[in-house]
Amino acid sequence: MSKPDQRARRPIDRRRVPRGGRRSADRSGVHPPILIAESYDGVRQSCSKYLQRFHFDVREAASGEEALAAIAAEPPQVILTELHLPTMPAWRLMQWLSQGWRTRDIPVLVMSGDVDPTTDDAFRNAAAGVLIKPFSLAHMVQEIRRVLRTSPNAPSGDEK
Repeated sequence: MSKPDQRARRPIDRRRVPRGGRRSADRSGVHPPILIAESYDGVRQSCSKYLQRFHFDVREAASGEEALAAIAAEPPQVILTELHLPTMPAWRLMQWLSQGWRTRDIPVLVMSGDVDPTTDDAFRNAAAGVLIKPFSLAHMVQEIRRVLRTSPNAPSGDEK
């Protein structure tokens, strides 16, 4: 009788960080918090579920007031908002963010189907990026990662 084949197997490292939202500079167990401010439930929930698959800490807001309350409670690292939020347009939200020392460096990605680059140059300069609807969820994740890499409020490697 021969012995079963006992090949040298490399043990699986279960501590390995999953790829996606988490970066090497993030503290252990902490995922980048993102706020999605969108009035349409379908878009908000689909974006939220997709980002959670990539290990982002996602919070949601359906109006401008909910977004302000969520930002005041715990500032996110990125805000994903629609251009025309109920009770508060995106430009007013960005204006409010620029007035606070804790919130002025939070990048804002704007989701819109009606941004005209010729009339909205000042708006495009204030936003970290614009996602033209309909956009793919994979493109949304790429833009969020790009913004996180270039964000001035991203944690450095020596923070603990």
